[in-house]
Amino acid sequence: MKILTFRKNLSFPSVLKALQTKINTPNAHRLWHTYEDISTVCLPASLFEKHRSHFMKYAPAVEENVTVSVHAAETDDIPWGVSYLGGDRLWRNGKGAGVRIAVIDTGIARKHFELRDRVKGGVRIAGGGINGHGTHVAGIIASSLNHRGIVGVSPEAELYDVKAFGPDGKASLTNILRGIDWSIKNKMQVINMSFGMPQPSEALHRMIQKAASHNIIMVASAGNNGKAVEYPARYSQVIAVGALNENGRLADFSSRGAGLNQTAPGVDILSTWPGNRFKKLSGTSMAAPHVTGMVALRLASRNRTASSQKAAN
Repeated sequence: MKILTFRKNLSFPSVLKALQTKINTPNAHRLWHTYEDISTVCLPASLFEKHRSHFMKYAPAVEENVTVSVHAAETDDIPWGVSYLGGDRLWRNGKGAGVRIAVIDTGIARKHFELRDRVKGGVRIAGGGINGHGTHVAGIIASSLNHRGIVGVSPEAELYDVKAFGPDGKASLTNILRGIDWSIKNKMQVINMSFGMPQPSEALHRMIQKAASHNIIMVASAGNNGKAVEYPARYSQVIAVGALNENGRLADFSSRGAGLNQTAPGVDILSTWPGNRFKKLSGTSMAAPHVTGMVALRLASRNRTASSQKAAN
């Protein structure tokens, strides 16, 4: 696939109509994904190469459909994140009830006893099975408070399973765009993105900006390279989260520097795993959902306060 993002001062519908007229291939439009709000079209590379000269008349930003990776690694110790953040002390003001969170990841084991009451819907963009990463992230955010297993930071929040990654923990950039676009159209309040890539993307940045314009709070893992913060975390509209160890220090593997907004527990984190099991992982992928859960608690508290004030009036 190729991702073409056109200048904002062009009329994207007019450009798209001209391209479709020029190409005039039966059912070609079914192979395209278009996002008018960000002037972006994703289409097969063969189609782009065949009509390259015509596409380039509009001088678009042309990007490869790069691979994006989740940020995690396996460990074997005991979890500690919720107590470190003091999430349980905030539950007196609400446990995240009613807050809609999209988890763009490898898919969630929806039948897990800790998550079956928390996952309210979602979309399957990528094929294949789930590899556990998305289930682990979901459990950190919102494992139910049922006195079994573990509990998440916001145990009454609503999770939406946006499966954009395959079982190998890889996703195409176009699938990421589709996942964020779905989240916007389905009125998510928070998006958790425990993944990243080293290079920026014009199309991704515009989709991030679009989500921000819809008042969606986006939280992303900073990266596990021990160096610069990756994308999409590095964009100013996103909360970039680094990983702390149990001593409250930035983990050696955690990305750092410009763009890092917050830090949260990300070493030796126990959470849900497919098959009604639990597993320990480390990574900024684990830090980001801690912050997502805290965001949900704040939103729920704000909603509760607003409802109380409305009732009093």
